[in-house]
Amino acid sequence: MALIYRYKPEQGRYTRGTAIGLLLALAYYGVVTFYHFLSWDWATASLGWTIPVVRIPVSPAFLIAAAVFVGVALGLRYAVNHVKLAELLIDTEGELRRVTWPSWPETWNSSLVVIATVVAMLLLLAGADLVLARFFEGFVF
Repeated sequence: MALIYRYKPEQGRYTRGTAIGLLLALAYYGVVTFYHFLSWDWATASLGWTIPVVRIPVSPAFLIAAAVFVGVALGLRYAVNHVKLAELLIDTEGELRRVTWPSWPETWNSSLVVIATVVAMLLLLAGADLVLARFFEGFVF
């Protein structure tokens, strides 16, 4: 972990790890999309190499996409260690540790109340719509 977190490595590990993990997943999706966007003849021509384990042919498009991903990963590593962002994530984790989370029965009961309220409002609005549609169908505007 010391390689990733240079600024206060012992603090905010969960929030910083979650942030960098989710942003890397988003970057991976973007790079794969960019790789498929690079469908020109010169970009898709194989260079004659293949990555052994996954058997991906190495092409200029692959090298460009890999370079972009490495650049984004290094940028995220820098961003997570930037003082202001690191302090924000450390403080966020500290606040989340002080939150009183509801128990499972409280969560279940609250969810049932929300579902019942939504169903009641659905029936009320559908009934009002039906009554008003019948009332106004004789009028011509």
